[in-house]
Amino acid sequence: MTHWLLQHWQAVLTVLTTVGGYLLAFALIVRIVDERKEAAATLAWILLIAFLPYLGALLYVTLGRRRVRRRSRRRRLARGLLERGPDACPHHREGCTSLVREDSAQLDEVAIQACRVAGEPFLAGNAVDVYLEANRAYRHMIEAIDGARHHVHLMSYIFRPDQAGRLFVERLQKKAAQGVEVRLLVDAVGSHRLPDSFLAPLLAAGGRFARFMPVFSLRPVWRPQLRNHRKLLVVDGRVAFTGGLNIGAEYQGRKKKYAPWRDTQVRVEGPACWRLQEVFVDDWFFASGENLQDRLYWEGFTGEGSPGENLVQVVESGPDRERDTIHAVFFSAVCAARHRIYITTPYLVPDNAMLTAIKTAAWRGVDVRLLLPGNSDLPLVKWAGRSFYRELLEAGVRLYEHSPGILHAKTMVVDGSWCTVGSANLDIRSFRLNFEVNVVVSGGDFAGRMERIFRDDISRADELTLEKLSGEPRLARFTASLCRVLSPVL
Repeated sequence: MTHWLLQHWQAVLTVLTTVGGYLLAFALIVRIVDERKEAAATLAWILLIAFLPYLGALLYVTLGRRRVRRRSRRRRLARGLLERGPDACPHHREGCTSLVREDSAQLDEVAIQACRVAGEPFLAGNAVDVYLEANRAYRHMIEAIDGARHHVHLMSYIFRPDQAGRLFVERLQKKAAQGVEVRLLVDAVGSHRLPDSFLAPLLAAGGRFARFMPVFSLRPVWRPQLRNHRKLLVVDGRVAFTGGLNIGAEYQGRKKKYAPWRDTQVRVEGPACWRLQEVFVDDWFFASGENLQDRLYWEGFTGEGSPGENLVQVVESGPDRERDTIHAVFFSAVCAARHRIYITTPYLVPDNAMLTAIKTAAWRGVDVRLLLPGNSDLPLVKWAGRSFYRELLEAGVRLYEHSPGILHAKTMVVDGSWCTVGSANLDIRSFRLNFEVNVVVSGGDFAGRMERIFRDDISRADELTLEKLSGEPRLARFTASLCRVLSPVL
């Protein structure tokens, strides 16, 4: 009798598990189709869930969903006030003289395209400076923090509890003790080694701290693959820093494995700081729930007297948006280029659209050059990138490998008049999964300066050729091809 009951319940359990699996698969497949992902990705998820419904469902929930609803009703209402009310961000206010319209004669064709695809305006009157190594960039960032009067907003993907991290915490703690509002936001995965105890002095002094999207959280938003890759410092709404630099000793060349570390960070002073402030305010609200709706956060630069002559556009993208904005800006810039495209990227994993755009530019006679890492802190991503080398070289693109040390800069210069610097790599993760921010600079002499920096970089790099690639061992070519298959999740 006991044996019969056991068999009976086993049969019932098998039926329930099977039926439940089919129902789960049907529900998820309907959802996946409705998301309108790329056809190949959609088909792959459908097949996985159809044949292994429970495993497929688990993988899809943790890795497959890439959209995040960031703004609650409360935030949307607050944002509306920030855009229209008396505390509005200055470039939203009527009569803002810094705002550059899309039809302005100040914008060239590439910049006009960037306005249209990003839906973001250029702001005039900015001074922009560039730093190529961490020690100089950190020094100027610390000087800006030391001079803060009202607030310091710092966001970093990686914040190490080492000498560099301690330097920033000590300066932030000092300003917090003086009554300056200090907020530090880090990505929960990128800064997973940052203990709360390391930040205790800052918090005791009145500073505020938050982690962006903790992996293990009771909150309804749980997307371990979606990370905030932005690096941003805004001081008094007056001066801002952004680019590729995180906070850590390795970026200063203190770790022999990675030294010397080559990166690019920019300092922006002027109206563009308003938009960079908006980026921080949104991310801070999502991570902490604190709504920074106060005119004082936007009035650091009054607009009286222009610090510089550069037109700056701030472009942000992330899985909370319907459109992959930075991808669209990169793509349109490559397509609009007439003479030269100079790209520096540490991680080359383009999607088919970007890959085709780059090759097509070379085919139509544009001088396309890419500076890539010879050594990488992420070997799998480097191998995935190498799988694209041959077809790029065959299209006429010139490739260079940086050495020695690590290349981590993320820049693009088009026709010597338009350029972008920021946190976004030329890879699928930056385009679709990460929260990123880039500044686009048009006008002035900044793009020309970035072009000269690129030429100086490649003068010390090793140029790759088809002949050099043909001498690679078969195992190396297979490894690159295998990593390319994994590229969407690298």
